[in-house]
Amino acid sequence: MSEQQNFVDNGDGTVLDKKTGLVWAQKDSFQILQDWLTFQEALQFIDDMNKKDYLGFHDWRMPEKEEAEGLHTPETSIKARSNLDIFIASAFSPGGGTGSWSLPFDQQAAFYFSYQSGISQTFDQDFSQGVVRMVRLFPD
Repeated sequence: MSEQQNFVDNGDGTVLDKKTGLVWAQKDSFQILQDWLTFQEALQFIDDMNKKDYLGFHDWRMPEKEEAEGLHTPETSIKARSNLDIFIASAFSPGGGTGSWSLPFDQQAAFYFSYQSGISQTFDQDFSQGVVRMVRLFPD
């Protein structure tokens, strides 16, 4: 099974990763807010989405570095904002950011994974052009 086939559009604004059992929001924070986020703003955004029961759920969280990396599918791409190619499954909504904040973090820096390059980098938490792709565990 290709990486692309691991991701299923659930038809409710979420995408299931059959390989890991994780459920991802189909849209990232940029698509929802039409704005960039620092790392701390991304944490607050997720908290706000949980308070609003975004898509009927209140257990969204920031992905771990390895989870964010697991979305990278080199054999397929969709168009991000500014018509840039990002390498994630077509089950995700086009028009979002090119990466995602992820955990872990320390007082100064946090990981940011690029769906263009497939590389995780450490950025200052105050990097102001970040995006987050929310995730949750699929209930058993």
